[in-house]
Amino acid sequence: MTTNASPIANDRVLQLLIMLSRIELSDEQKEQALSLCRDVTDWAGVALRARQNLILPLVYRHLRQLQPAGLEARELEQMRIAVMTIQQRSMLVMSAQQAVLKDLIEPLGIPAMFFKGPSLAMRYYDEPAIRISRDIDVLVPHNAMVRLLETALQLGYVPYDPQPLQADPSSLAFLARTQKVITLISPLGVGIEFHQRIVRYASVYDTEDLLTRRDALQLDPLSYPVMPTDELFVYICLHHTKHFWSHLHWLVDLDAIQRHPDFCLESVRRCAERHDLVATVEASLELYRAMSQPCPWEYEPISAQGRELLTSSLAAMAGGSRSSTRCRRRWPHRISPLPGRPPLPICCAGSCSAGCASSAPATWITTTGHCLPTGSGCIAPFGPCANFSGVTHCFATPSHHDPRALP
Repeated sequence: MTTNASPIANDRVLQLLIMLSRIELSDEQKEQALSLCRDVTDWAGVALRARQNLILPLVYRHLRQLQPAGLEARELEQMRIAVMTIQQRSMLVMSAQQAVLKDLIEPLGIPAMFFKGPSLAMRYYDEPAIRISRDIDVLVPHNAMVRLLETALQLGYVPYDPQPLQADPSSLAFLARTQKVITLISPLGVGIEFHQRIVRYASVYDTEDLLTRRDALQLDPLSYPVMPTDELFVYICLHHTKHFWSHLHWLVDLDAIQRHPDFCLESVRRCAERHDLVATVEASLELYRAMSQPCPWEYEPISAQGRELLTSSLAAMAGGSRSSTRCRRRWPHRISPLPGRPPLPICCAGSCSAGCASSAPATWITTTGHCLPTGSGCIAPFGPCANFSGVTHCFATPSHHDPRALP
């Protein structure tokens, strides 16, 4: 990958933020960070971009320790004040999570599980408050959703999505059947997302099976049900790859979990194999290694998936969430298919990486990015997608739509 091909090669601020997106810096990374700091002319701009990437508390911690020559005490103090405001909000989110546990999950005896957000910060970060958490994600079994919603509404939780929400049991039962994620606002003003699946497709993660494997995060006197480390690591690789790692706090998550004593790479790889997500996890690990280098765009991952993920993630990081959306539309085939099986065909509903502009399901994209006409024989034994709905992309396997082709 050449320097000219990278969207961040001339963006010294973004290079600095990427370098600081880890819990600890090696001596070499500290030297590289200080070198990048010498080119900074607008520290307020650095703070703004760090905040947009949800890593300002961590960036402030690193800069306070590095003490770059060009960073004035007044500018560092302004960062500190902004960080205090952010951390107050993060502490409020953690309090809201505690309330969900004490007021809903424990009294109702629901085998629920927290994932992402504050539970991730509390378990894997040396300072949980440096991870910005904006809401709370809870996995709930389908048969407990109505009871949970009834109780939450009685305790003053307010419907957010969908809105309005009828509180009678029959309406809640219908909602539980038709909407897989239901969001309420807690009495503390924090969004709580109650999930019946952690991904849209049950073929990747089975809720009941996952809930039987939940761990306990013991923070006396409370015990929080959380995802096992190997499951969480595989899940965040899938989730963050879907969004092309466009927010830098996701890189910090990857770093923090790998530093934790509970992390075992062999267990993670076995877990990835169970979910048919080996290529996704390996590409994410290659991305992590690339982002640890002074010039990530010059890193050469081993796999084709790693190269594609690095290229598209750098573009998404440079352009933010809009760029991430463009990448998803351009490369809807990002995650490779199952080992030993043909590429998963994808209906093309927009421009693909090979230049196809068809909006009809008569064109297919393989995982190598080639557009093929339906019936060409290259995608046997799959047939044309019968469930094309006009969305950006859809997937077809012999029995169901499959997200393992989804970024």
